[in-house]
Amino acid sequence: MNDYDFYLRHGAVRGGEWVGFPLAWEGLGGIAGFARRPHLRWRPWLPDPTNPNDPALGSWGVWQWRFYVAAVDGLVGLQRTPPADGRTAADMHTDMLAYQPLSVVELKDVDDAIYLVRMTGYQEQAVEPHDLAHPNVGRLLMVEFAEVAGGQEQEQEQGQEVGASHEI
Repeated sequence: MNDYDFYLRHGAVRGGEWVGFPLAWEGLGGIAGFARRPHLRWRPWLPDPTNPNDPALGSWGVWQWRFYVAAVDGLVGLQRTPPADGRTAADMHTDMLAYQPLSVVELKDVDDAIYLVRMTGYQEQAVEPHDLAHPNVGRLLMVEFAEVAGGQEQEQEQGQEVGASHEI
């Protein structure tokens, strides 16, 4: 599983296998306009609602992520080879949309740590052909996730297993 930057998994998508996505790194595939830092992880500070003007009384919120994904045909990985799964830009787009309605998904982050998350934001924009050597059009996806506490138990109560037959 080294073809992509991060992975998602849920029993309802591609048979519960890990599904990878490439980050839209600046200069990737010679396409202009991609982010210098396409991966962001943060944990917000939440003020105490009974005393919002005293930051000492707040608490940390859940981990959150923002990924800029390059769903573009013809891209290669770090070893100058295309991903082994042969997915197209359209496949990546369809896969990402399949995770939208799910309340809990496994996220394997760039550091190989695994988190239970829910998709909380989604945007897309077209990537226009940028030169004759790269005529394929794809999409730049901005996807946000938030960590879900006790997520596996919630999914099993709803009859959907996270990761299908895989252990978490």
